[in-house]
Amino acid sequence: MKLRVELILFLILLLLACNNGEALDSEGLASSGSAFEQFTRASQLYYRGRLTAALEEFNGVIYRYPDSPLASDARLAVRRVESDLAGEEFRVETSAGSSVSARIAVVGRPSVNSSIATVGAALRALGAEVTEITDDQAPALTVVFYSLGHDAAASTVADSLGRWLTHPDNIAYRPGEELIDAVAEGYDVLVIVGSDAVFASSTGRERQ
Repeated sequence: MKLRVELILFLILLLLACNNGEALDSEGLASSGSAFEQFTRASQLYYRGRLTAALEEFNGVIYRYPDSPLASDARLAVRRVESDLAGEEFRVETSAGSSVSARIAVVGRPSVNSSIATVGAALRALGAEVTEITDDQAPALTVVFYSLGHDAAASTVADSLGRWLTHPDNIAYRPGEELIDAVAEGYDVLVIVGSDAVFASSTGRERQ
């Protein structure tokens, strides 16, 4: 599988090299206006070592163009990138003494699945018990909700997200017991990871 994926990515980039360059952005990356362009963009990001961003783009091919012949290849690429990411050491900067003794549900749309995993891993590093959930109806904005009596944990989580993300740099946290019961019953804190989340280099991952 590894050889097939690498061959597909190489051929895509070879085709891109023959392109007149009109569909490239200021970074030299392909646009994402079609399945081929988004797959090409994902391939470029992969070979530049921007694995989390590549994963987002490959997932974009799967969810935006499920009937495309490239969707099955994108699934193979996702498994490859996830395997590569699993082999990386995750590092996160925290304030001295930061810890969270709470049950946390991290929720987001399927398109931000890698961001959900990144936040989940970072919160586990703070000592939290974390469950990751994908939901098609999740909001597109990053926000933290808490159950009664868990506002201190929510504050620590929101502050930590503010350090790990370059955008948004100010994470709101608010009561949301009814919402938590509806989305992840039994959890103390609910973290919504939106498409607005952009990770800083201090997380050990590249910016998306």
